[in-house]
Amino acid sequence: MPTAGWRRVLGWCAVAGPVVFTAAWLVAGTVQDVYSPRREDISALAALDAQHAWIMIAGIVALGLSVVALGLGLVGAIDDGRSATVGAILLVVAGLMFVVAGVARDDCSSELRACKKRVDAGDVSWHHVVHDNVGIAVFLVLVAVPLVLAGAFRGDGRWRDLRRYSLASGGVTLVLLLVFGGEPFSGWNGLAERILVTIPLVWIAVLGTRLARIALAPDTSA
Repeated sequence: MPTAGWRRVLGWCAVAGPVVFTAAWLVAGTVQDVYSPRREDISALAALDAQHAWIMIAGIVALGLSVVALGLGLVGAIDDGRSATVGAILLVVAGLMFVVAGVARDDCSSELRACKKRVDAGDVSWHHVVHDNVGIAVFLVLVAVPLVLAGAFRGDGRWRDLRRYSLASGGVTLVLLLVFGGEPFSGWNGLAERILVTIPLVWIAVLGTRLARIALAPDTSA
């Protein structure tokens, strides 16, 4: 179980990850000669044919490690028991999924017509398939984990005020995942993905900030 000092470090790492990830897609999109953030997804910036893929790869991996850090930091930090443990485990799983997604790169930009034809024909590498499937799975986990931790927050005064926010974060993420997965947003998938990913990333940063601030504070959970 992490000490109070380590919890603070892990909390601020959880804050840093979403910031680094966002900065990475902003910078990588800017230095890419031909790229549409409105149409193309973030993963395209780390694809095999991206000009500066290392920027986005580093951003995705940094995000994954920060989510793992949050999960580890929450172990024993919430006075609830089972729900808190499950939530921490789900965060670690989500973080590892992000790391896998960063390493298992797409072959090409999946939102472009030529790449879509390759995907539909099954003419893509195993790591392209892994990346896409892991991307779907990690969003599902990011829907579940705020809802699980919302239950854990109910019994701890240090976290209780984040319960409704966590419920809202999980619920909104689920709604956006269902809405943005439809064909009506074809041509705007890049913007839709950025809106979708921002909701859980802000939630992660908020939890990291709270973890860091309460790490050395007296226990007022009663």
